[in-house]
This record gives sequence, C-alpha cells and structure tokens, in this order.
Amino acid sequence: MDAERSMTMRAVVLHAPNDLAVEDVPIPDLMPDEVLLEVAACGICGSDLRYLMGENPWAKHTLGHQEPNPPDMILGHELAGVVEVDDRRRRVGVLSFRTCGACAYCRTGRPNLCPNTQHLGHGAGWVGSNPGGMAEFCPVWGNHLFDLPAHVSFAEATFLDGLGVAVHAVRSAGLFPGCGVLVLGGGPIGLSIGQVASAMGAGMVALTDVYDTPLDCAAGLGMGPCLNVAGADVQDAAAALLDAAVGDGYMAVFDTTGQLEAQYMGLSVLQRGGTLVAMAGVVEGLQLKESSLAGERRLVTSSNNSVEEFEIGLRLLVSGAVKVAPIITHSYPLEQAAAAFDTALHKQETGALKVVLHA
Repeated sequence: MDAERSMTMRAVVLHAPNDLAVEDVPIPDLMPDEVLLEVAACGICGSDLRYLMGENPWAKHTLGHQEPNPPDMILGHELAGVVEVDDRRRRVGVLSFRTCGACAYCRTGRPNLCPNTQHLGHGAGWVGSNPGGMAEFCPVWGNHLFDLPAHVSFAEATFLDGLGVAVHAVRSAGLFPGCGVLVLGGGPIGLSIGQVASAMGAGMVALTDVYDTPLDCAAGLGMGPCLNVAGADVQDAAAALLDAAVGDGYMAVFDTTGQLEAQYMGLSVLQRGGTLVAMAGVVEGLQLKESSLAGERRLVTSSNNSVEEFEIGLRLLVSGAVKVAPIITHSYPLEQAAAAFDTALHKQETGALKVVLHA
C-alpha cells in the first residue's frame, strides 16, 4: 500500500438522496476514547434504504419530526470487525450509538430517547464528520466493543443492533409465558422480534408477509402459522389469524411494515390488555374507533434500545436462542454496494432478507 493510499479508505458515501458512491475518503482521526475498527462486515438496514431515499428515520421515530440529512454521510450502523488493543487483535461487535448521559431522558432511565445521541451511520450527533460502518475502517468508542466468540461470524454479528431493537420492543409489550404473538412483516427485524419473543416465553408466534422468502424462513425458525397476505382482504386475513390464535386474540402484535392495512388488522386481533407495537411509527391516517383500544388495549411505538438490551441480544445470539444465519440471503463486497442496495430495495424480486457488505 503506497503512502497516499494508506491515508485513505474506501467507503460508501451518500452525497444526497439517491446519490450513493463507493469512493476514497480520509481515514478518520481518532478521539482519545476511540479506537479504529477494521470493518469485516456491515449489514444494510431498512433505515439505510430510507436514508438513500432522502428520509431521516432516526429523527422521525426518536424525535418525532423530520430533519435534513447531512451531506456526505458514510452509511452503516450494523457493523463488526477487528480492533487492535494493547497489541491484541479482538473480534468484536459494536454498539453503534452513544447517548449524552446528561439530558432529562438519560437521567430518568430513558437513554433510547436521548436527543443528543451520536449514532454511527445515521449522521446523528456529529459535527464536521459523518462516520459509518460501510467502510474499510470506522472509529468506534473503546467502551462500546463486545467480544465475539469464534462460533459467531462477523456477518451474524451485524444483527446485534437489530437484536437490541427487537429486545426493547418485546420488553415493551408486556408478554407473559405462553401468550400469543403476531409479527406483521418478516424482514430481519420481524424475524428477530419473533425469535426474541419466543426466547422470552411467548407461546405461538404467527407471522405475515406478502412474499414467500420471509414466510419460509420464519417457518424454518419455528414460527407459525406463517400467512401470505398479498392481496388479501384485511377482514379475511384477520379472521384466519384469529382462528389460529391462543385464546381470543394476540397479547402482542408487532407491526414492522408501517402499512395502514397492517395496523388496522393488528388492532382487530388484539386480546383485551394486548399491545400493538408500531415499529415504523403510527401510520398517518389511522383512525381509531371507540372499540379500538377498549379493554386496556394499547397502541405504542418503539424507539432504539438501551445498552442492557444490546447485551441481552448478544447473549441470545451467542447461546443460539436466536438464529440469524438463515436470514442472511445475500453478501456483497464493499465495492459492489450499489448492487447490494439494489438487491435490498427489490427484495420481492430478488428474494432478499438481510443483505450484508463484507471486506
């Protein structure tokens, strides 16, 4: 490697909406509390696709409003790789966000809602630089590294961010042993939520989607019934789900689709005392009737996760209670990021679930 090349790295840079390029950028300077991660793998998250289209999903779902994205963002927050600390190379997963610890949310046990969050790959909280995991190297906080056992691959470790989100969502739903759970949408988050719910004591975990790949994957992971609702009437689909339910409905419904029809269906199959968790936010135009939330039914959103929930997700992965390898359908080298994003964007045609970039 020549001297000039050694000062730069390859990275996936989002210059503006739909303007994505793999190019040379400076290797970032490190702050005193940071180490340099040699990135081995980085997942493409649904939020990355939304950044590509010009949205800011972190601000929308955490702060409650849209904020402009900074230019020249390096995308990627689902990352894993190798760091060298005290002359020792460590295989690590990365907690990709840091909260301020001083705001009212942090000081009252709600750090997942911190407005001052710094988040790799999201452009949140950074001034003058926008680091992310879709690069050869990434600055990471030294106290946000989690050692990976040899049997957990780097590609599997890219799920740790999403598993933390899944753990937070499941904990917010108030499950009890043996209760019925319904997941609307079988993407990586939905498939993770279903498995986390099972690990935390749920009984039957049903799942819906509109194409076969996630339904087949969910069935292979022990979920069911797995129902294809493409083109289905909402009432007919709800009736089929109620026929299969434990008791008179589902204690928890997790909507990962952000679709109006899905949220109406989710509300219609809730047990009394049940919770609909809108993972992508409450859809604009959702109209509630007097009966929609009667009997202590709840409609809530779920944002981010805590450090503790990240660690719980790690333990579930390491123990095998949650399996993510079957969810990884495509892997591309960093240089082919444009093709990887295209595959993820056209998932029904490509059969994609999780798409991972690798070194």
